Amino acid sequence: MSGHHALLVLALLVGLLLLVALAGALLFREAARRELETRMEAVLRAPQPGGGRGLRGSASALTGLLRRIGERIRRGTRLYSEADLAALEGAIAAAGFDPRRVLPALLGLKVVLLLLAPPLTYAVCVLLGLSPLTHMLAAAGALPVGLLAPDWIMRLLQRPYVRALQRGVIDAIDLLVVCTEAGMGLEGALDTVSREMRHANPAMANALGTLLDELRVLPDRREALANFGARSPVDGLRRLATMLGQTLQYGTPLGQALRTVAGDLRRDRVIRLEERAVRLPAMLVFPLIAFIMPSVFIVMGGVPILRLLDMFAATTTGNHGGHGGG
Repeated sequence: MSGHHALLVLALLVGLLLLVALAGALLFREAARRELETRMEAVLRAPQPGGGRGLRGSASALTGLLRRIGERIRRGTRLYSEADLAALEGAIAAAGFDPRRVLPALLGLKVVLLLLAPPLTYAVCVLLGLSPLTHMLAAAGALPVGLLAPDWIMRLLQRPYVRALQRGVIDAIDLLVVCTEAGMGLEGALDTVSREMRHANPAMANALGTLLDELRVLPDRREALANFGARSPVDGLRRLATMLGQTLQYGTPLGQALRTVAGDLRRDRVIRLEERAVRLPAMLVFPLIAFIMPSVFIVMGGVPILRLLDMFAATTTGNHGGHGGG
């Protein structure tokens, strides 16, 4: 029976890996598309003949199909409420993607994986020769896996993006201070900083570039800053958006406001480091007890214990020898 369980787990893992690979390829392709404008600005390349056009065309057709399916689900059905769609858009924005482009593809991917996961898992179980009951259980278990796999991938993509924003928010504000004190306006400073940070921190450059695009398109700058703060997964960027909105509303100096935000964020970083330092002794208790103390006990008590054992062995041997001689 344990062998059947192992085969079932193997089948589920194989099916999950295939589904995750498909979803990851589509999402990573969407992430690579964001860098297309940057590469086009960096260098102009002549079209090169090759065999990759058919593959790119197939991927584009598949992405377009997923988007069409997602648009039908979002507009023609009530499977997702407005709150659910807003939560998905927030998760997509927190992962560094454009929600307007990725949300339909994500919904379509959910539907496709939901439909393909059970038959794919069932086919794998049949190939492995498992029992019919195992086939049904594996197919039923593949339903939530196919539905939740895109969300898991989005969370995996969200973590490095958020960490990159946390690392680069103070540097970006410092560069904005330098640009504004050099006489640049808000849009010019954002453009310069986004270009300068393109190689050092692409996530921060993309966030500032998106804010710059909205500032140029929307009629009200405060609306663009509010949207930027709402979709930012980092507290420092939300503070920056709030401070810039207040600066535009009340007419306070931009450089002074940016310096204030940068100072607050540095103090918060120092406070977080101090909190980690305070928790460090408590976190070291378990490694100390589990790894260091046994070694100390062995070093300090090993030699006396060995000597005691030798003395007991010698005493026991002497007693046996004395009885034999009597």
